[in-house]
Amino acid sequence: MRRDPLRVLFAVQGEGRGHLTQALAVAAMLRRRGHHVVGAVAGTSRWGDVPEFFRQGLAARVEAVESPGFVAGADGRIRPAATFAANLARMRRFAPSLDRISAVIDRLEPDVVVNFYEGLMGLHGLLRVSDVPVVAVGHQFFAGHPGYPLLPGQPLQRMAMEAYTALVGAGAETRLALSFYDAPDRPGVRVVPPLLRPQLFDLDDVPGDGSILVYLMEPAMAPALSAWSDRNPGVRIHTFAPIEPHDHSPALTFHGLSGTEFLKRMAAARGVVCTAGFETVSEAMWLGTPALLVPTPGHYEQRCNAADAVAAGAGVRAETLDLDPLLDYLDGHQAAQAETAARFRRWVARAEGRAVGAIEEAAGLAPVRGDGAGDGLADDVEVRPAGYAPPTSSADGRGPSENASTRE
Repeated sequence: MRRDPLRVLFAVQGEGRGHLTQALAVAAMLRRRGHHVVGAVAGTSRWGDVPEFFRQGLAARVEAVESPGFVAGADGRIRPAATFAANLARMRRFAPSLDRISAVIDRLEPDVVVNFYEGLMGLHGLLRVSDVPVVAVGHQFFAGHPGYPLLPGQPLQRMAMEAYTALVGAGAETRLALSFYDAPDRPGVRVVPPLLRPQLFDLDDVPGDGSILVYLMEPAMAPALSAWSDRNPGVRIHTFAPIEPHDHSPALTFHGLSGTEFLKRMAAARGVVCTAGFETVSEAMWLGTPALLVPTPGHYEQRCNAADAVAAGAGVRAETLDLDPLLDYLDGHQAAQAETAARFRRWVARAEGRAVGAIEEAAGLAPVRGDGAGDGLADDVEVRPAGYAPPTSSADGRGPSENASTRE
């Protein structure tokens, strides 16, 4: 087999923060192995809408192409029928996007394409001739694993998820199924740890502030959170939401959306409340911050992710925005959370070897140390204790005071 540096092209679903940060993580891994990321094609359903942090972080040319997207209602629920109808109506507009992908491949001459869950790249593999191998990446590929909890109900959403995942993987040399835990590989599917952004690994020394961190995807949920905070004024809450930053009260602060600041707050918090997106849950598990997972209403994939994450020790789940289950969980799970964090970090330590090894194999390159399994970092990694202590004292007995630090 050859042992030359690879020229790698990325295809990325440009509207999901998790897919973008996964691409940045893999770019860093590839460059550490001496390979070259020559560019990226980012699919968006709003032309040219690629976040600036991705353009700057990739340090390579990024081309935006119009791509299929999801349609959601005012309550955040994904509408399968509306999604199908909207994309069917726009189908002719995707042909120029396929032409641009072909032109980018011809111009950059990559040895391999890594597709971070962009459906248009899968469509390109079905409709256009190319001899460049593709590696498809996404936690959705783990949904076909026997150990993944595919929950009953919402048959249309499940069908839509499975159909889109099949489209992304169409024609791929291999599929990287991102998972919270190790599991046996399957034919054509390699199980890989979460691909976490490098900034996360610099946050171990952030001092704790005893707060609860909340990610509020829907502004309409702010009144419910404010009402809960008013009933529990002893619990300090920092909330990130797409609304104007303000202090609701001395106990509750609303911040504008910021990925970097959110990570810092998560490292300092003793608990986090978020939806069940794979990337945010993985970041909380790395930091040892217990999570209350509240799936986006009507979002089938997040319902399954929440069940999978809770089984892996991430925390607890709920159907509504109520912080009581999280505070109850914090009371009695410190030792278990420390063990979960240590196990999870050992798993994440294997990400580089598994992911880069699979990409090298797909391109016909002999991977470092043979099979690419677990050779990114040593399994014995230093893991700090879990990121919280049981609540101590407060005005209402629900948690530590404003200035309490729960980090060791």
